[in-house]
Amino acid sequence: MRLPRCILVVMLAIAALPGVSRAADAIDWSSDYQIGLEQARVERKPVMIDFYTLWCYYCKVLDARTYTDPGVIGSAKDFVCLKINAERERKLASEFRIAVYPVIVFLSREGIETKRLYGYQTGATLKRELDKILADPERLEILALEYKKTPNDPEAAYQYADELMARGRFKEARKILEKTLRNPKQTRKSDIVLDLAICRFKTGGYKQAGKELANFPNRFKESGRVDEAELFYGLSLLASGERDKGVKALDELQKRASDRWVGQEALRQLKARRG
Repeated sequence: MRLPRCILVVMLAIAALPGVSRAADAIDWSSDYQIGLEQARVERKPVMIDFYTLWCYYCKVLDARTYTDPGVIGSAKDFVCLKINAERERKLASEFRIAVYPVIVFLSREGIETKRLYGYQTGATLKRELDKILADPERLEILALEYKKTPNDPEAAYQYADELMARGRFKEARKILEKTLRNPKQTRKSDIVLDLAICRFKTGGYKQAGKELANFPNRFKESGRVDEAELFYGLSLLASGERDKGVKALDELQKRASDRWVGQEALRQLKARRG
């Protein structure tokens, strides 16, 4: 049975979002710390690191009971989740001062530790902690207040918009970024242009996002976010129905991306469509 065109377009748009096509019934663990940090930066997500060993009994109980809890899985989708074997990654474990197991370490999307939990955690307990971190009302309130006090300060505006994006409030962030882009005092033009395009993409403006992202690599060659821009450019093309151009853009990106997570995500999106 053929689906109506409008439904197909919506399905394609949803599938184009990074992370959407992953399995919904399990935590999407990764074992590469550096790639995890790249993902956290691009997706604006906090990080959860499970440091474990093969001989740790309660590490296995966490895997069997806690990490299979539907509530935990639901909240964990808004984190970059890393499972690190502390005996294999001794240097990293040492940097985090890991001495007992299990231990769960939380980082901000900038890679700064914000909290850690020692020992076994029930599903209810861990979900409660995950939800607290995701809510983090204090950070948003502080940035909102700073922006309200100094609405013409481009840095205050950018930081507030960035936090709104991290919380999925892309329409609000878009309005702030549009205003900030017109501010002659702004010094983050490349970041604002890219984030504004991402907001358009996330709110269904695929064609406009694609147009804004098409020339980003040439306009902002010195930006450290060129790979990120090219990822969303390819996804915008796919979501707007330009399949061949989108596939070509992602294929070229996955071969040359300097950000390894971006390259892997481009490849994953290609496989999802070819499969």
